[in-house]
Amino acid sequence: MPMDSHKHNHNHNHLMNFAEREKLLPSRQILEHFGLKPGDSLADLGCGFGYFAIRAAEMVGPLGRIDAVDIEPERLKVLAARAEERQVRERIRIHQAEDESVPLPAESVAIVLIAGVLHELRDPLAYLREASRVLSAGGRIWIIEWQKKETPMGPPLADRKSTEEWSSLLEAAGFDNIWLQPLAPSHVLLKAVKVSQVHFPNGQ
Repeated sequence: MPMDSHKHNHNHNHLMNFAEREKLLPSRQILEHFGLKPGDSLADLGCGFGYFAIRAAEMVGPLGRIDAVDIEPERLKVLAARAEERQVRERIRIHQAEDESVPLPAESVAIVLIAGVLHELRDPLAYLREASRVLSAGGRIWIIEWQKKETPMGPPLADRKSTEEWSSLLEAAGFDNIWLQPLAPSHVLLKAVKVSQVHFPNGQ
């Protein structure tokens, strides 16, 4: 049927996009560079079709866990199917988000990954605060964004932020130990740690 044929081509296009993306953003090398290791728990916020979530599920092993969050149910269906093919479906918990909130409990994950999402949001600071909320004390946030320069592909320059702007947003959202590194030709990697807030009784 035409619908089935269209769907098949649609999914095939995702596979080709994954291959193209690997040239620009090699998923294993990036996750290794960030420090992902077996047994880790990671939430991929705005996971899309699972480009990083599936690779992360392979890398964290049977003791690890991935929470894949996206607003689009069709993307999550593709992710689930790909995870089955790659035999990592049992390591991935899928969550459909509403608006720009994160449907995860407070302090439920050790690592949050936000790849190529923040520049699209109405309020990236609010989203970073949501990321901080779901991170456990001392949890880590990993961000992949576009460099603020003209590139052959990617979002308009006006939608991009400088590394200084991203650093300021991270600080305002409750992160410190900010680390960043350009990734040729057009992206930047950022890491930061959730500030552990100490509450003293009786205002001491």
